[in-house]
Order: sequence, then structure tokens, then C-alpha cells
Amino acid sequence: MIQMKSLARALVACSAAVLAFGAHAQAAYPNKPVRVIVGYAAGGATDNLTRQIGVMLGEKLGQPIVVDNKPGGSTVIAAQALIASQPDGYTMAVFDPSTVAMNQFLFKKPPYDAGRAFQPVTVLTRIPFGIMVKPEFPANNLKEFVAHVKANPGFAFGSSGAGNPVHLAMESFRNAAGGLNMVHVPYKGGAPAIQDLLGGQLPSMMMDVPSAMQHIKAGKIKVIALTTARRSDLLPDVPTIAESGYPGFEASSWFGAFVPAGTPPAIVTRLNTALRETMGSPQLQTWTKSQTLEAVTSTPDEFGALVRTDAEKYGRLIQQLGLSLDN
Repeated sequence: MIQMKSLARALVACSAAVLAFGAHAQAAYPNKPVRVIVGYAAGGATDNLTRQIGVMLGEKLGQPIVVDNKPGGSTVIAAQALIASQPDGYTMAVFDPSTVAMNQFLFKKPPYDAGRAFQPVTVLTRIPFGIMVKPEFPANNLKEFVAHVKANPGFAFGSSGAGNPVHLAMESFRNAAGGLNMVHVPYKGGAPAIQDLLGGQLPSMMMDVPSAMQHIKAGKIKVIALTTARRSDLLPDVPTIAESGYPGFEASSWFGAFVPAGTPPAIVTRLNTALRETMGSPQLQTWTKSQTLEAVTSTPDEFGALVRTDAEKYGRLIQQLGLSLDN
């Protein structure tokens, strides 16, 4: 009996020690560099944003932020890299809706369960899209653009890829406009689509504004209308689709931070706080505005709700259009 009591006391003491050690380890977070996975190549919008955030985030956490680019596979490679990492707060990723709200509908056998694999941390920015043409295009507003498309069945539009948020934004508009007869020309990224538009090989495109902003400022690209709910401060003269005859229309995207599912809540909270402070700083506010991005943040629960809403919306549209990324 005495031996059993001694064993029980030892087990209690051991459990307390383990708990104390876990609490201490968590309280000491972070004590080494934090890796942030990006699903696109260096130099793109996601990469640039992540590197801008990384400098100040590293200062707030007291550890370096290491950006790890893992492009390809419709962001599946980056998603699987995050899933394979330890849920300890030392690996994070910056994703857009492609990874967490679209891929599960674009593959017959989804490569991962987006609803269970990731823990949302916070939204970082919203991204406006626009219908874009060359300056000499014979339409200066959305009504004239729609009339031109109706007069030219099979009118082409380009995007940065099949099944991504930009492509689906235009598909949403086609539906809203009564099923415009248009042909989608998918590109491997925004840069080649923009070059073909500038070169006259492509008559129109739906593109994220940051990717085309230098050409818009230079007067080489004309934006017919924006997909956001309200006008952009940097493009105040460009109306939205909603105010151009399609009330309630909105189709923008976002960048957001995720960690692997199972990451301790205290670490998720720490990252959320540090990221919200970073995005709210004057430096990041100024930089995001210069990129035509809207800096916004959220709680993890709010972000999770947004991801679920987007998954429902995009899932319906992808199934309606019969889109698939399977070869």
C-alpha cells in the first residue's frame, strides 16, 4: 500500500513537471527563427508582402523570419510543406483562397483536407481585381464593355491561371451579366498575361491590381471597373462593378497567415497579436497602400469563418463551371 502511494505521488510529480516544462517552453516561444512558407516564386505579390511583413514581425517576436518559397502545383507543394511541419509555431504560411478554399474542389482527389489541415491566424490584406484593357479599347465603362462583348461572341479574356481567384472573379461577372459569351485564356502567372495584353495579343483580362499597377500608372493599361465593394484610394476615378449596374457584386481576394492544425492556442494568439500590430503599423499601412492592397486583420475565428464562406462560394462556382486541375 505504501509502495502504491509512493508510485502515485511520483506520477503526480512527474505529470506536474511535464506540464510545467510545456508551459515554460510555450512561454519562451519563440526561441529560434520562424519559417514562413510562400506558395509562389520570389518577386511576386505574395512573396513581396511576406518579406515586408517579415522584417517588422521578426522585431516583434525577437527572432528572424525566414521566407521559404515553394512554388508550383497550384500551391499544393506549399500546402503539403506546411502540413508536414511541426505544429509548434515555428512554421507559418501565407496563403490566398486558392490553397484553402479552392483546391479541394479543383481536384477529383484533393491532395489534402483544407478544413482540417490548417489553423487560420489572421487575414493580412485584401486584394482588388479589375477588368483591364489597352487604352485604345473601344469602351470606357462597364456598360460599353458589356455591349462590346455581346457584339463580339467568343471575346477573349486572360487571367493568371485556371481556377484561381482572378479567373473565378471574371466567371462570377459573366454570370452576373447574364452569361456573357467569352473565352478564357489561362496564363502561367500574371506577368505573361499582362505582356500579351500590352502587346495586343490579348484583348482583355481580369487581373489583380497590384500586378498591373505600374502599367496602369504609366497609362498603358485602362481599368474598366474594379471588383471590390468600394473604390480604391489609389484609383479613385475607377468605378466598381457594383456601382456600374451590378449592385452587390464583389469578388476580391486576400492574403492570410496560417499555421498547421494542432498548434497550441497560446502560440496562435501570440502570432495573431504580433501580426495585427505589424499590419497596423504606419510603415505597413503606407506600403500596402502603395501596392493597392488594403491592410486588414482579424481574429483566428473571424478568419476561419471567412475561409469557410469563400469555400462555399467558390465551391459552387467551380462545380457549376465544371473546372478541374486534374490532367
